[in-house]
Amino acid sequence: MFKWLFIITAVAVLVLCLFVFIYFHIYKKNINRALDGHEGKPKRMPEPYKIVYVLVVFFISFAISVTGIAGLMYSKEYFKYEKDTVENMANRTLYVDSCIENGTHRGVTIDDAEQMRQVLTQKYPGKSIGVIAVYGVNSGIYLNGKPVNLYAIDKEYGPFLGLDDMRDGTAYFYKTEATTAEFDICVTKIVDGGFVSDKIEKLSLTTDGGVSEKSVVSTIERESMTPGALENPTCFVTTETFFDIVSVLIESDVTKTEDFRKAKGIIESRGIYVCVDSLTHISSVASELVKLNYNAYAPEDAFEDFESAISAAFIIFILLSISLVCLSAVNIFITVRTVKRSREKENRYNY
Repeated sequence: MFKWLFIITAVAVLVLCLFVFIYFHIYKKNINRALDGHEGKPKRMPEPYKIVYVLVVFFISFAISVTGIAGLMYSKEYFKYEKDTVENMANRTLYVDSCIENGTHRGVTIDDAEQMRQVLTQKYPGKSIGVIAVYGVNSGIYLNGKPVNLYAIDKEYGPFLGLDDMRDGTAYFYKTEATTAEFDICVTKIVDGGFVSDKIEKLSLTTDGGVSEKSVVSTIERESMTPGALENPTCFVTTETFFDIVSVLIESDVTKTEDFRKAKGIIESRGIYVCVDSLTHISSVASELVKLNYNAYAPEDAFEDFESAISAAFIIFILLSISLVCLSAVNIFITVRTVKRSREKENRYNY
């Protein structure tokens, strides 16, 4: 859009320069004809200072119009991107997959989420920063004959999925047509050399839609799913409901996240997702997490695009504003000088 604005401006300036050149060429020729005593009256043409007056008004009006349009375009793009950023939580979400401890990497746990929460609360008082630990099942759960991407988060973080609240015993999808979902759970036992599944249990959950594609879920899918898994349905449940599902899956009581050790390799952490309330806080929050020896990944593509887009638009706006001031100054100078010379000539002729 700015490209076309520059093209239109360049064409307009070129046409004006051409007009001025032709006018003064004709005016000079007309004056020479009169001075050489050619027969016939010379053409009546406006005096140069009158043309300058018109050009001054035109140039200033044109410069103000161009600057105003550029400013409106800049503002429109800025507020549009700002709105998209606010609505699309993925642009404001950091992904933490591991921690460096004693020189080695280990996966993150619910305890790490609590530590991050405490540090960030102290560092950014009054800011809305969600620290969400996500768990998932590697395999063994099916819905309507297809594998399902099943994730668990604490119910208090439902708003970060776009949900007003989350209830136990409910599976949340992007959208759903049925009121209940019948999950097929392959009961899995851990044995030497792998896993064995010898029977299938069914578990019925109430269903509900409302998971937003502009929520943290888009980051979860990007960071934890393979391209093939993206074709399967995705649903979220509360941690308490996840305990019930895992209990059926491994045929053992699971009442807390520490019990997931019984199902290591089947149940895994899908990472910790840190959602900040403003794009400008991403860099500093990421730095704080790195200081705690966590590997934190920021959505650099969105952040850099935002910075470059705003910087480019702002630079264009400033350059056009400077051009307006320069054009106005030049035009005023030319006008004053022309008027002064015109009056001096009139005074000489009068005497």
